[in-house]
Amino acid sequence: MKEDIKFYTSQNKEAWNEVVPKHQAVSKEKLDQLFSRSGYVDIMDEIFLNELKKINVAGKDIIHLCCNNGWELFSLKNMGANHCVGVDISDLAIIEAQNRAKKCNIDCEFICSDVYEISEKLNDSFDIVVLTAGCVGWIPDIKTFFKIAFRLLRKNGVIIIREIHPFSEILPFDNNDIENRLQIIEPYFRDEPIIENSSLDYLGGTDYTAKTQYWFVHTISSLIMALITNGFAIEHFSEHDNDISAGHKKQEKLDAKIPLSYIIIGRKE
Repeated sequence: MKEDIKFYTSQNKEAWNEVVPKHQAVSKEKLDQLFSRSGYVDIMDEIFLNELKKINVAGKDIIHLCCNNGWELFSLKNMGANHCVGVDISDLAIIEAQNRAKKCNIDCEFICSDVYEISEKLNDSFDIVVLTAGCVGWIPDIKTFFKIAFRLLRKNGVIIIREIHPFSEILPFDNNDIENRLQIIEPYFRDEPIIENSSLDYLGGTDYTAKTQYWFVHTISSLIMALITNGFAIEHFSEHDNDISAGHKKQEKLDAKIPLSYIIIGRKE
């Protein structure tokens, strides 16, 4: 299984390194300007922001797994977090984050690593593990992933997951021409990953044939059970009808009251 995991993560790393320059063409200069403002926070999702306030990030040591270019971690730092570490598999995304941290004088540390290979030196080092939209789907083995998250936390630390709801995966994406936006076109339960070569440029909308990607649809039950199996006590679970994937805005606009996103919070007791 370890060999399989490495195959999937290495392939996905190539796909992300391919798209990062396209994202940078759209967002890099803008993010540099925004985070040059002292105390700037770019978490516009009010639902997520409210939960972050409840768990109180101020003074906490935080690690953000699959952090991309670090913009959410910078926001957490500016909300008063203490030691902030971001981990991502994309070299180019991490370099961008490191450069922005220096340029904007925001004290965050960024590490380029496969999440399955995070150094054990970071064990018991954090009060909060953060996962945000678009992380879980790239994870081949969710049980092992949450086992790593558990060891990174100190006793009484929490993991907070703000993610795309797997229910949305059964519906057509916005770029699909199917007229009925609520038509079921994919299965909910999958044993194998979705294999794609479609564009990952959700920022600029560039249409290109991308390097092969492997996307994993983890059901809500599999996520909750993987957390419980690894020793997390579930303290919060909520489902929401707002889209955070940048791919299901048409369903959101229908106001069909279907789950498009969720939040799970678990505690290491």
